[in-house]
Amino acid sequence: MRKPIFLKIFTGYLLIAIAITGITTAVSFKIIRSFYIDTTARNLENLSVPIMLTISPLWDRGRFSEMEDLVKRLESPIQARITVLNTEGIVLADSEKDPKTLESHLSRPEVASAIQGKIGRSIRYSTTIKKDMLYVALPVQQDGMTKGVIRLSVPLHDIDVMLAEIQDHILKVFFAVIVISLFVALIFTHILASPIRKMKEASKKVAQGNFKEKVAIKGNDELSDLAKSFNEMTIQLEASFSEISKNKEELESIVSSISEGLFLLDKQGRIILFNNSAKKITKTDAIAKKYYWEVLRSHKITEILSEKEKDNVVEEITLDDKVYLCSITPLTGGRTILLLHDITEMKKMEDLKRDLVANVSHELRTPLTAIMGFTETLLEDADDKNKEYLSIIKRHTDRLINLIQDLLNLSELEEKGFRIIIEQVDVKSLIENIMTIFEPKVREKGLDFSINASGPMLINADPFRLEQLFTNLIDNAIKYTEKGKISVNMEMRQEKAVIKVQDTGIGISKDNLSRIFERFYVVDKSRSRSLGGTGLGLAIAKHVVSLHEGILEVESTPYMGTTFIVTLPVKAKT
Repeated sequence: MRKPIFLKIFTGYLLIAIAITGITTAVSFKIIRSFYIDTTARNLENLSVPIMLTISPLWDRGRFSEMEDLVKRLESPIQARITVLNTEGIVLADSEKDPKTLESHLSRPEVASAIQGKIGRSIRYSTTIKKDMLYVALPVQQDGMTKGVIRLSVPLHDIDVMLAEIQDHILKVFFAVIVISLFVALIFTHILASPIRKMKEASKKVAQGNFKEKVAIKGNDELSDLAKSFNEMTIQLEASFSEISKNKEELESIVSSISEGLFLLDKQGRIILFNNSAKKITKTDAIAKKYYWEVLRSHKITEILSEKEKDNVVEEITLDDKVYLCSITPLTGGRTILLLHDITEMKKMEDLKRDLVANVSHELRTPLTAIMGFTETLLEDADDKNKEYLSIIKRHTDRLINLIQDLLNLSELEEKGFRIIIEQVDVKSLIENIMTIFEPKVREKGLDFSINASGPMLINADPFRLEQLFTNLIDNAIKYTEKGKISVNMEMRQEKAVIKVQDTGIGISKDNLSRIFERFYVVDKSRSRSLGGTGLGLAIAKHVVSLHEGILEVESTPYMGTTFIVTLPVKAKT
């Protein structure tokens, strides 16, 4: 059950007041009682001296009966019992009892102290008169020697009665103090709790969105400072909320206007944010709070999401006869952005272009082969003048045939369902065989060529496609290197074969590195044209490496050389 702060403060004051009053009353009563007992004891001591002087002559003469009569007469005026004892503790005279009926008092602590020449005091229950008594005993001395003891005693009942009255008065005073204190505490608590209640009510209104609410507290203390801070906070909150609302509206507009389907997933894969394009893709408006697999029925998406720890993942997927570029971006807190970009038309255009290129290439290959054949025939019987023209025709025809052959190879590699033929291949032997083809060119340019490998490098791969790959890379290295050397370095790294084709040629600038694997892209167009390059060799190499689930990287520095790094798995998936 919730307790208001007013009740907590007031209860605290009440408990403190009661505790202080109780402790003060108990301590005061104890002190007063001790004081009254001490005062009574001193009075008895003072009374004992004249009594001692009065009874001493009778004691010296042995007139004990007269001494007994005397103490009985003195009891009433002094309101105390008088007992006279010798050093053996024998009662010689008593104001209330017959001395002969009383036992020895030698064991009484006050009597023992007096016999030793000291003033003795004691409070105890008297078995003789059945009451709590205060005893004061003084030694009776003669010629420096103790000859006996005179003891005065009073019942504590009288003191307790008097103290009870005093205690009653003290309790009344303290009760009045408590009432006054609680009244003051009530006023103080109200004064303290009132501004807190105001701030509480204002906080509720601010929490409900009313940032215009302000707290007015008079004074110059911590509460007024708190109220000022609260008012400043509401102003800042209003400004921040307005800014956040504006940003949220802008973000919602941006998200809604994005043509790609956007899904924000939580840790469990539940959709917590989406846009209009997402609703079009899923063909439903009921997306919120659903799991992504309920609205996106694609096993590929689940596979991609399982790899989201690898940072951004971008892959193509097919969904309802449409092709999407699926982008996965992990966020902090386990959330994930899933973006689907419809590339169906783009893929159709690519297929059309690929089919067109393949068909045109097939159609052009036959007439070009015929042209090449007739040109070679004419060259045999041509004079010097016509031979020059025919050589030009032959060279360009040869270049067209190479271009068409590369286009056909690339189309074949890009064809859907194309599979490589896996068998065990010794990469070192394969590259050595390729080098036999290029030996004339290497000798012609005066280049050094070396193959560096610790031994055979056996991997599972398609030997024909690997031959295409390294033929293109070595051919490029020879074409673009005028002097220096070309080397092929091979090594094994954690179940992967790493082959580096390195040259000391013209190199590639940083701006061109990102585009060298594009179709028909050449770094030096004039050199490529003069050397018969098609601009498709690196595109083919990239596709071959991808089909083997490997990686093709390039490092280059202008005028210092280029290194192509091929990383292939030793055991390729079949």
